[in-house]
Amino acid sequence: MKHIVQAFHKFCESDRAISSVISAILVLGLIVAFTTTIHVSYIPAWKNDAERSHMDDTWSDMADLKSNIDILSAGMVTNPASNIQLSVPVKMGGGDIPFVSTGKSSGTLSVNLNDCGMVITAYNASGVVYDSGSDLLDLGSISYSSRNNYYIDQVFEYENGALLVVQDSRSLVKSSPAITVSKLGATDISVVVSAVELVGNRRTKSSNTIEMVYLKSNSSGVLYSNSDLVSDVNITVSTNYPDAWAQYFNTTADRADLQYGTDYTIATTDTSTSFALTGGAGEDIRLSVQKITLDVWIDA
Repeated sequence: MKHIVQAFHKFCESDRAISSVISAILVLGLIVAFTTTIHVSYIPAWKNDAERSHMDDTWSDMADLKSNIDILSAGMVTNPASNIQLSVPVKMGGGDIPFVSTGKSSGTLSVNLNDCGMVITAYNASGVVYDSGSDLLDLGSISYSSRNNYYIDQVFEYENGALLVVQDSRSLVKSSPAITVSKLGATDISVVVSAVELVGNRRTKSSNTIEMVYLKSNSSGVLYSNSDLVSDVNITVSTNYPDAWAQYFNTTADRADLQYGTDYTIATTDTSTSFALTGGAGEDIRLSVQKITLDVWIDA
């Protein structure tokens, strides 16, 4: 027994035991320092890049949605009796990094949540010759709003036939609606509006997976088409993003070689943008308006 006690005391007094404990503490400290450095210095940057990549993917999905609406609308104009249904997937969340940080961002998909529409009026020397009235007042919308953890949040919204991107207080029409303005000869101007109406219950859904947006053909028809020229056309768009629409109309008119203040003016409020076109030589504007109605919904 005495020998055992002496051996134990020798072990406790041994430098090798102390060295082993210190080595273990140092290794543990290095692991903690390395892990902390990765989480503080690298993972936020990696997550930011991953969420930015996800936003690019979601934008591509929304652009596909807009393209499918355009294709479906064109088919409805060609054959109003057609019965076509499409589905478009939208990636709601992302930004996960396998084995490192598996947490994902999320998003909210909304149908007909925002009130969007337009009013179109046309005049000649005798007064009003066309007023869209309530025909185009409620055209519906589809929007995606991100809930990122690192990358800046964005909103992608389809409204009035256009696809907008919204970031902070800035907004921009990235994919144009079916509203064309062009010169016909030296003085005549053509204005063609193909308005898309989205019919469906208001619905909002949040998730971090993939959600489907369903589209189905409904009806189409011509609201105004007259060979007689008019002198003035006014298009007022109801929107939460009037600056984006003002820039769109200004760019569209500029491409048609129209002069601001002479051929057209643009006015905005907090909820609308008005594009007023005036024929320079009198009654020299040719207007055509049609409406395509599509059913839209997302899963419950």
